Amino acid sequence: MKHREKYRVHYYYTDRNFDLKLLYISKYMQETALAALDTLGAPRRELTEKKLAFFLSKMSFVFDDEIKKFDDIIVETWTLPPKSVSCVRNYRIINETAGTCAIRASSSWALLNIADKSIVHPNILSEHFIAGLVDDEDIGFNPARRVKIPDDIETAAENNVLFKKEILYGDIDENMHMNNTIYLDIIQNALWKISGVCSPFKLHSLDVSYDRGAVEGDCLTVCGAKTSGETGDEIYIRGKVGDTACFNAKACFKLT
Repeated sequence: MKHREKYRVHYYYTDRNFDLKLLYISKYMQETALAALDTLGAPRRELTEKKLAFFLSKMSFVFDDEIKKFDDIIVETWTLPPKSVSCVRNYRIINETAGTCAIRASSSWALLNIADKSIVHPNILSEHFIAGLVDDEDIGFNPARRVKIPDDIETAAENNVLFKKEILYGDIDENMHMNNTIYLDIIQNALWKISGVCSPFKLHSLDVSYDRGAVEGDCLTVCGAKTSGETGDEIYIRGKVGDTACFNAKACFKLT
């Protein structure tokens, strides 16, 4: 079953070119996914009762068109039928003002037992819970596997420190780590530092893999490097605490 929410893009959600920021693209997606869960009523409480939580493993975006200030958008989301321990949630963002599909995205989640941090299979949830979320429509692209910085540029990327971010109280969500949306803000700032490009709509695609949640008090070091790929320029970005990676990202630019 697909779930839809409508939004009007606020001016202050956009960058200096009036393009919707990555931070708010991800916030709209998160808001819509949570709204979908809340429509399930009692089954939503099942997660709390069983002391379970979904944690994001990876996310892939394809940017098909722009979203500007004051545009009216529809965010659509659905979960694919579970085939393994990973749960796949897809998104489609439609720009009603322009009459286009602007963004497609696919995310992979793991269901965690909060008590012992073990990964459990989604079939532990009731049939009512699963049935209320599932739709089998394909998103129309093949999401990337986990991002790995190529060996030939990894040292250069590690040595090219772009900035550091202290994780503060306002960054933390109910799971006691930095909210997933804030990583996208970090990635957009890193793209600007490396390439001078600030709009996500200059990208063809963006893939992000999450390895470790940053928590309050951590200092996240953000580094990266630019290289040439088969279809155009690519940027690899890593956020790490000490020597431990929290995320790796790969951005592919549109051909001009």
